Amino acid sequence: MLKDKWLKLDIQHFAEEVQEAEEGGQEATVPTEEEIQKRIESESDRKLASALEKKQKEWESLTEQKIQEAIAEKERLSKLSEKDRKDEELSKREKELADRLAEIERKELKADAISDLSEKGLPAEFADFLLAEDAEKTLENINNFKTAFDDAVNNAVKEKLRQETPSAGGGTISKSQATSVAELAQKHRLIK
Repeated sequence: MLKDKWLKLDIQHFAEEVQEAEEGGQEATVPTEEEIQKRIESESDRKLASALEKKQKEWESLTEQKIQEAIAEKERLSKLSEKDRKDEELSKREKELADRLAEIERKELKADAISDLSEKGLPAEFADFLLAEDAEKTLENINNFKTAFDDAVNNAVKEKLRQETPSAGGGTISKSQATSVAELAQKHRLIK
């Protein structure tokens, strides 16, 4: 009854395919290492070519978009009067200079933060996380971080050094311990 519920598998079917392949002049062989390596290389070359083609199309699309934007900007500027064009160029240069100045200030602020961290004995890697809009805020962030960092370190050290307290008076003294205690008491009396 239980056998009827099992799935029947035609194992002979698979054996016949191998026989048919051998009889038809085809050999059922296992590929060699060289053949496997060639297949792997061809597959990886195909995938690499596909990825390169995709990136090439993205780059061409981006380049075309930038060219179109530059052409549109040039046409827009050509329609402006001489005075408006000069004003536009001046405002663009001012914006670029402001961006460069902000970048330089940010780098200086980061350098100051790194030196402050080093002076306080903190890792310099935290400088990026502690930077603020100005030097005062950055220094405040560093001081707050130092306090929190020191507290965390102290708590971790206390946790590691914590020991179990011995039981009070509940232990027994061995004979050798009693002798050493008696000797200490006697030496103490002699010193007095």
